[in-house]
Amino acid sequence: MVHGFTVAEKGEKMSKSLGNVIDPDVIINGGQDPSREPPYGADILRWWVAESNVFTEVTISSSVLNAARDDISKLRNTLRFLLGNVAGFNPETDAVPVKDMYVIDQYMLHLLQDLANKVTDSYRQYDFGKVVRLLRAFYTRELSNFYFSIIKDRLYCEDAADPKRRSCQTALAEILDVVVRSFAPILPHLAEEVFQHIPYRKEPRSVFRSGWIQTSSIWKKPGLEEAMESACAMRDAFLGSIPGQTAAAYSVVIVIEPGLLFEVIEMLQAEETSSTSQLNELMMASQTTLLSQEPRERAADAIELTGTFVINLEGGDIREESSYKVIVTPTTKEKCPRCWKYTAESSEAPCPRCADVLGGK
Repeated sequence: MVHGFTVAEKGEKMSKSLGNVIDPDVIINGGQDPSREPPYGADILRWWVAESNVFTEVTISSSVLNAARDDISKLRNTLRFLLGNVAGFNPETDAVPVKDMYVIDQYMLHLLQDLANKVTDSYRQYDFGKVVRLLRAFYTRELSNFYFSIIKDRLYCEDAADPKRRSCQTALAEILDVVVRSFAPILPHLAEEVFQHIPYRKEPRSVFRSGWIQTSSIWKKPGLEEAMESACAMRDAFLGSIPGQTAAAYSVVIVIEPGLLFEVIEMLQAEETSSTSQLNELMMASQTTLLSQEPRERAADAIELTGTFVINLEGGDIREESSYKVIVTPTTKEKCPRCWKYTAESSEAPCPRCADVLGGK
């Protein structure tokens, strides 16, 4: 393998006479003036090397290193969230079987297996840049921007040992394990640091002495993609209609004509109206109503949104296009002082869900 030259920010050759040579030791430990040459550490340097296309000229500068530092800062925040929310969880006694997990938790395991396979293949091909891109997309888009925002209520407000919460923790524990092993060859120091803080981890304590990524074939569930992608299309329509507003302050009515799409969404909410269903958790609304025909009455200030979604099952052998309508109205409920969802009868008293949790303690 022959790699290209390492060049300065604007593509110019590095030269002592020009004074634009960047010393790797200075990148790691910092220079004489920390404000101009801050210590980035070895992991940031390794991340930059891994994501660089070494078959052309490679650019390095403070802006490039700052971007790498931002990537790792976001990764560390993701890891803090994962570590914090598996506290008090023991996979040997508390893990929920995959078939009994929430649909969104099963969906995350489905995505996780896909990530693990792609990361492993990329390492085999020495395509470290692809590993970085896969990881960055997963922990920013799938975790921080999507999954974490949805599950916070279940993690923070349900009883500690509630099966709904344990389902989420089961997924988080698997995500933590796969993600840490995925970046360990690139960021060994960070990987070891995380491994030392996993609360239920037994010997061996080193990520490098415990093997490569392990996933389960039962995580792969292509049919879940249809359920989640169709529900997310409706979620995006809802959230897009209330820019800058709190989703929990609104009620959502979803109207789907009878057919495959209705049956798929019904997996997430068996009852007609719910504030605690899997569908409502995904919507992040005060409550969600699922109907197969138009409601007889609707509020004057309701927002109506329409769309279509194509269901593809059995590799395309089963295909059906269905239309749906999302009706958004401000909720008439009060904000619960405990979970902050608009599901309480009074702002001075907890909502029914929180009252049940508190009453059981």
